[in-house]
Amino acid sequence: MKSIWLNLPVKNLQKSKAFFTAIGFRENPIHANADHLSSFLIGEHDFVLMLFPEKEIGKWLPNTITDTSTSNELLINIDADSTQEIDAFAQTVEKAGGTVYERPQWVEGWMYLCSFTDLDGHCWNVLYMDMDKMPKG
Repeated sequence: MKSIWLNLPVKNLQKSKAFFTAIGFRENPIHANADHLSSFLIGEHDFVLMLFPEKEIGKWLPNTITDTSTSNELLINIDADSTQEIDAFAQTVEKAGGTVYERPQWVEGWMYLCSFTDLDGHCWNVLYMDMDKMPKG
């Protein structure tokens, strides 16, 4: 296997594209001119995020798309370099229209995280791990 992509259904492709651009995800040049999907590269290893209108992605799924207003289908984590990066990211997400549902905070004494939803209710964590404080064992 060569790579992995995350495919997410969105209600409004243009609004979602604007949101992910505003929070700093890099548009994937391969799909920059596409009008039926959007694609972003995340992190230093260029993890691929694909956005598809719900009707389009629904053609490839065996079940109905999760209604994120009543349930969640997954939690996507992004690694951060510092607590300051997470604090700034939380503000950026809110300015872009996302919802921060867990304010930046230390968890278990060694993880600093912020949890948010994008415009379509998909859940994300931005996480900094202080490996020197991680419990051993």
